[in-house]
Amino acid sequence: MSDNYTYSRPYGEAAFKMALEGNVIDQWSDNLKTLSKVIADKDIKAVLADPKISQSACASLLLGFLNVDDNHNLSNFINLLLGNKRIFYISEISEIFDDMKASHKNVRIVEVETSHKLQPEQIKSLKSLFKNKYKSDIEIEEIVNEKLLAGIKVKVDDEVIDLSLQNRFNQIKQQLII
Repeated sequence: MSDNYTYSRPYGEAAFKMALEGNVIDQWSDNLKTLSKVIADKDIKAVLADPKISQSACASLLLGFLNVDDNHNLSNFINLLLGNKRIFYISEISEIFDDMKASHKNVRIVEVETSHKLQPEQIKSLKSLFKNKYKSDIEIEEIVNEKLLAGIKVKVDDEVIDLSLQNRFNQIKQQLII
């Protein structure tokens, strides 16, 4: 486990606890994902890292991107992250939050990576397949990777199933080298 996750875990757990108490888990999840995307931008990172810009200005900037309905807890959480210099770990915090959300709702998140967008019937078929295999509700998180020649990569928890053409080429290459 990387240090980023070690530093992020208490914040992810605290965020989940606040969201659970306020019965706004989905809203917090969406807002944390949005923050992850926003903070990934190099210009936003530069603004947040600039010591000349106040913490309240940074918090206002970030809150401007979010769907916040008078949620004082989210504002306080962002200020806490800014004050403790943990705002750049928001992606890991969001992942930890979503893992806790899935566990709370007894849902497994299945990351499916393909070279093209899946059709609705393909997603439905994958959901059914994994629901039978893991005996829990399934949420498909689709990732389109145009560098993937063909095939599919599936990640469930710590298990990865790589059925991509690139992986098959690598296996053949290894067999020929030996």
